[in-house]
Parts: sequence; structure tokens; C-alpha cells
Amino acid sequence: MIDGIDQSGKKTQTGLLVKRIRQQGFHCTRWDFPVYQTTIGKRLKAYLGGMERPDLHVVHLLYAANKWEVARKIEDQLRRGCIVVANRYTPSNLVYGSAHGLSLDWLHALETGLPKPSCVIILDISIDTSFDRKNRSRDVHEKDLPYLERVRRSYIQIGKKYRWKIIDGGAAPEEVNSKIWKTVAPILKSVRARRYKARLFRLRDLA
Repeated sequence: MIDGIDQSGKKTQTGLLVKRIRQQGFHCTRWDFPVYQTTIGKRLKAYLGGMERPDLHVVHLLYAANKWEVARKIEDQLRRGCIVVANRYTPSNLVYGSAHGLSLDWLHALETGLPKPSCVIILDISIDTSFDRKNRSRDVHEKDLPYLERVRRSYIQIGKKYRWKIIDGGAAPEEVNSKIWKTVAPILKSVRARRYKARLFRLRDLA
């Protein structure tokens, strides 16, 4: 999964990664969080648009619940052998919640039991770059420069704790994609090897 502060290039890189994985012959599905089409997603959209101001604990409960709304669908895709790529996922709630001053343990507990990502890639950019890429129509998080500074620091600090892969998202898209692929390619190679081995066992059983 790909994560990072607002305007770090997550959407672009998620699209490029999905395309490249499919070119390797894998079935690949994409998720973009929050999923605004769900009941809870609509509440989050209202919050980000400044139309609602709930307690911050409620906000991050909603972020977690939004993932639980679709968790079964993701699990079904994984069982069918799909490679699932997410634009934002559990790391976002940990980082943004921590930057809001909430307990990391509490935030982690909210999402314990969700499908775990096998790879977390963080695109790191400066706050200036974020504003250069989008300086209008920013949501409540995007507008808050001091908060975004805390979020960026949290990505680095928490990323080191959980050994997330941190990549410079300020480079050209092709260069960023190349660095992401260096991290993802060995995982796909391992997946392919496991599937080949499983197929050999099934063929042996049929012999």
C-alpha cells in the first residue's frame, strides 16, 4: 500500500503500480481510502469538507470503521488470489491520529483484525511541495500547515518503528515509480514462486 501526506503523489503512484503489476500477469485490484461511497465515508467527506466538527476520537473511529465496512470485500479478493493495492490504509489513521495527539495504542487497536498489508510505502514530500501541487480547494487537513508538519514527522517516526519503506515523493513520477517497483518486485516474485509450488503439489496429487 502507498501512503503519505496530502498531495504526495499517492493517487498517481497507485495507478502506475497497479498497471505495472497487471502487466506482470497478476490479477490486481485497487482501493482508495477513505471510501466515500459508503455510509461512513459520506460522514468523513462531510468532516473533511468542514461541514461537521466531531470530537477527534470520533473522527478516527470513523476512519477505522470505513475500512471495516469493506474489509470482507478485500478479504474475498485476497482469497481469490488478487494482489490488492491501496491508496492510503491503516498507516494513515495511525499517523494522522497521532498528529492529533491521540494514543497510538488506541489507534492501533481500532484497526486490529483488518487485512494486514505485506508492504507499506510512504511517499515523503515537504509541506511546501504539497502546497505547490495544490493551493486551492484543500480540505480541513490540507489547509492546516502546522498539522501537516506534525503529520509528516509522524510518518517518519512511526515509519521507522514499523519499518515502512520511505521514498522521496518529490522526484519525477517515473523515478518514484522505479523506487517503488524495487520494493514491490521481490514480493511479487515470492508470490509467484509460492503459487507455482502450490500448483506442482496439486498436479502431483492428481498424478
